[in-house]
Amino acid sequence: MVAKAASAVALVVAILTGGWYAFLGSRHATAPARPAGSSDAADILLSTNAALILDAADHFYWLNNGPAAAPLYARAEKLFSDNGQKRNQLHAHIGRLRSEAGTVSFADLSRYLDEELQTPELRQDKQLRLWCLIAKGYTDIEIDYRATKRDWSEARDLAKSLGQKQWVTRANGELGLVAFLEGNPGQAARLLGGALLSTMVSGDVGGQIRFLELLGRGFEEVNRHAEAMRFFDRAIKLADGEKDSGLPFMAYEGKAQTLVALGRPSDAQIVLADALAKARAQQKRGHEAALLILLGTVAEGTGDRTHAIQYLEQAGQFAASVQFYRMQADAMFELAKLYRDAGDLVRADARATQGLAASQRVGDRYYLPRNLTILADLKARRGRTDEADALYEQAEDVIEGMLLSGDEPYWNSSVAAAMSPTYL
Repeated sequence: MVAKAASAVALVVAILTGGWYAFLGSRHATAPARPAGSSDAADILLSTNAALILDAADHFYWLNNGPAAAPLYARAEKLFSDNGQKRNQLHAHIGRLRSEAGTVSFADLSRYLDEELQTPELRQDKQLRLWCLIAKGYTDIEIDYRATKRDWSEARDLAKSLGQKQWVTRANGELGLVAFLEGNPGQAARLLGGALLSTMVSGDVGGQIRFLELLGRGFEEVNRHAEAMRFFDRAIKLADGEKDSGLPFMAYEGKAQTLVALGRPSDAQIVLADALAKARAQQKRGHEAALLILLGTVAEGTGDRTHAIQYLEQAGQFAASVQFYRMQADAMFELAKLYRDAGDLVRADARATQGLAASQRVGDRYYLPRNLTILADLKARRGRTDEADALYEQAEDVIEGMLLSGDEPYWNSSVAAAMSPTYL
């Protein structure tokens, strides 16, 4: 089983760099299509055919293009409401909320979707329930990994029962992300690698972009920069080649982070500045926060501590205000290190404490040892040795649990290497 997992990961990388990708990439998915004769989303908005508009919205949504899908869902929602078609109205309503997710609180959206899932209508209508679970799964990843796992597990089962193979594939890929964050990178590689191969075979461009981005982030997290860059570049190229695709912000973010790791901060700043302008133009608040964090880390790497703190404080306040807990944690811990290195241990301790609280709300395990160790170091520097020892022990327990639960030596060695600064 271990050999098969390692082979699957190697196969994914080989396909991305070889002729197989060109062949598989030419296949077409059975996915929502843009209505014939329309040149762009603005043309479709002029129609009074609610069903046609909803199909177009689903088409853009499938391609990760929320900015194009949102006004179409809003238009369809109103037309269905006027016509008394409540089921289709709800489909459009959920699609609109999810497409606008970057402009609202993810926690509020998750609560609303959870309430909808408890209604008799969504308990009985499997198709509509699946649609709501998908929206919730994509939302919960920013605030609670445990909820995301429940969302996508049920979504996968429902999709199987409904014969919707492409949503089974997408659910498997998202569960791969959860596995990584739970500290099981071997399982993550199998699920994400398998999902990517399935989307390549079916021609699901939106799914390919998403999973290329996620695999790239996985390789980057374990310091495999060359492989990470290959995934990010492929995701960007695919998005550029599909005119209806949304911008692959995660690929831009990951590419910038990889460029920094490769000693090319100036190139990273160019990538980030371009992506930030696009995120703000599209009101992608989550991506805006993530980009500000990366700009802060790039500034830190070049010795520009003043701008690094400005970027990170802005990102942290912004993420907290819209309840993006994962990004809040990232910003707080970067700030804690900056304040620590500047000798401001009180402020560093405060930021690390805020970051740990945000991290625990999300529920991940992969980043928890890092977060615990940073706070432990600060406690020790301030003479609070008992608190520091307890935090160090907790971090060691989490890392040992991650390595013992893993079944993939290739990934375990990479995780151990990535985690080694924790012990230092």
